[in-house]
Amino acid sequence: MSKKMTLELFFGIPPVETIRITSLTKEFLGRGINSKGQNLDFPYLLIGDEVQIEPVKRRPKSRSHKTIEIQRNTEWSDVRCEYFGECGGCVGQHLNYKTQLNLKFSPIQKLYLDHFGIELQEAPAQQIYEYRTRMDFSIFPGPKIGLRQRGNFRRIVSIEDCKIQSVKSNETLRETWALLREIPTIIWDRYAEDGGLKYVTIRKAQNTDEELLIFTFTEGYQSNELHSQLISLVAKMISCPNIVFCYNRKKSEVSCQGELFVVRGKSSYREHLFGRDFEIPFDSFFQPNPNGFLPILAFIQDYLADTTDSLIDLFCGSGFFSKLFGGGKQKIYGYEVTPSSIAEANLFFSKNFPNRETHFSVQNLFQNVEGLPKLKNGSLILDPPRSGAGALVCEWLKNEGPLEVFYVSCNPYSQWEDLKVILLSYDLIDGVITDPYPHTPHIETVVYLRRKTE
Repeated sequence: MSKKMTLELFFGIPPVETIRITSLTKEFLGRGINSKGQNLDFPYLLIGDEVQIEPVKRRPKSRSHKTIEIQRNTEWSDVRCEYFGECGGCVGQHLNYKTQLNLKFSPIQKLYLDHFGIELQEAPAQQIYEYRTRMDFSIFPGPKIGLRQRGNFRRIVSIEDCKIQSVKSNETLRETWALLREIPTIIWDRYAEDGGLKYVTIRKAQNTDEELLIFTFTEGYQSNELHSQLISLVAKMISCPNIVFCYNRKKSEVSCQGELFVVRGKSSYREHLFGRDFEIPFDSFFQPNPNGFLPILAFIQDYLADTTDSLIDLFCGSGFFSKLFGGGKQKIYGYEVTPSSIAEANLFFSKNFPNRETHFSVQNLFQNVEGLPKLKNGSLILDPPRSGAGALVCEWLKNEGPLEVFYVSCNPYSQWEDLKVILLSYDLIDGVITDPYPHTPHIETVVYLRRKTE
């Protein structure tokens, strides 16, 4: 019996098959249908392209396959990045921006219109390159500095110029490359467990000149004989005014966390947004594209009630929304899991709002909502992680939430799931969908909710 017949009998699919791309998904993937009627998705392809695949023998019902050959029958749009098609940082540069918006916005609009009867206002990006204020680059022996390959966490695509970060950030990236070529033995070898440097993070403000460079090492690297030499080299070879080292667990693939050492300047940087200065700690979250977030801030400002006497800020970071919108409230409450962010928030409000009653606390809202204030005549803003607000917060809002809620989300699909619970006690008044992250499938939304009358 031939190999082809064996595969057809036992797996039900031919050994080699050509898939024609007939549609695009909201994740910017090209989609085709195989001979079994199954949808198969492929990155970096357009309608009309063809893919030749063969099955991978695992189990009879597996869809697993590997790509043999790609036939591009279409032309890409204005792709500026030489690494596009391999690097996982961007997946949509081959699509013109109008197509990107349609793929991202249309499914959300349909979902919210069908289930909640509301059409969100649309706010496209004003800048589609050089917009990102934070980039986390993985470091591997070689040296290699770059981003993970799409679909392969273990492979790093070396990058010396990233088109979605600023020109200044790319200058710092090139200086970092020169440093590691000078002293490559500092790089953490994950297999030999030698060296120490795992990540380099570049954070550059959009509306000030400030920049922060963070080197993440394995814990204990402070005692390495090269550590003091590295400090001198960094100070000599890198021009960034604020440079810090941090140290965390050897097996941890996380950047910007752990014990801190300031090499130069300070361990934070200053951003200016919506008329306010923000001092952002090295390990704190801040919007990766602050100016792309302006439509959401304008929406909140337009709807925020003057008559409420308090503001509750859930998943508050260092008090981003409280700093912008808490000025007219007598009581301000903020909750966040990162201690350094809460410390910065308390410092800011004690200095700038000494006559306000402020309470900023470290609290994991996914595990505990005890102590959240029960303020009926209040405003609440929550901006949770991609996974959503969580069951505890949603139940608390349904039962104890204040007069009005602004739910900001970087994942409208998890927001939609949460709203199915929250809207048992609230009316959905309006919302905005915006695109702070061009060339990626990610978007941001905000919805305004008002508590139902008894």
